[in-house]
Amino acid sequence: MLDISKLKNGVLESIEVNEEFTFEEKDIKHTSMKNLKDVKAKGKVTRLNDSVYNVELQITGIMTLECARSLEEVDYPINIVVNQNYSEEPLEDEKRVIFQNMLDISSIVWENIVLEVPLRTIKEDAEYLKSGEGWSIISEEEAANTPLSELKSILDMEGKE
Repeated sequence: MLDISKLKNGVLESIEVNEEFTFEEKDIKHTSMKNLKDVKAKGKVTRLNDSVYNVELQITGIMTLECARSLEEVDYPINIVVNQNYSEEPLEDEKRVIFQNMLDISSIVWENIVLEVPLRTIKEDAEYLKSGEGWSIISEEEAANTPLSELKSILDMEGKE
């Protein structure tokens, strides 16, 4: 939490932000991230009017994700630029980040990181998994010799009638 009372009282024009954040396993539990480390936020907070504050941040860090091909862990660098206005009285669909004279910077950082998680990540040298528990990828030749290959010939014959 960042004390913004000096901004509110007009003592300061802006407050510098230079913080490191630690997110635990329970924080990332319901995301596709396996780990989140070295998260830092640098920037400033300025007051625009009586109840609106501008937050400018550069968020950096490393999120660990699972490779879509090999299921190996992949480090994915984060570099997010935030330039957002927050009000003491947020709109209905906005999350409250200002409580009395405190601004919840960690909430802003977390929201922006979650929005940055890619749908899929592939490690540069990853190879496709060829088998797993109860399954394996087979070639077309192997597929032609399976019990289901007889169904294909029956379906082909029905299409010709």
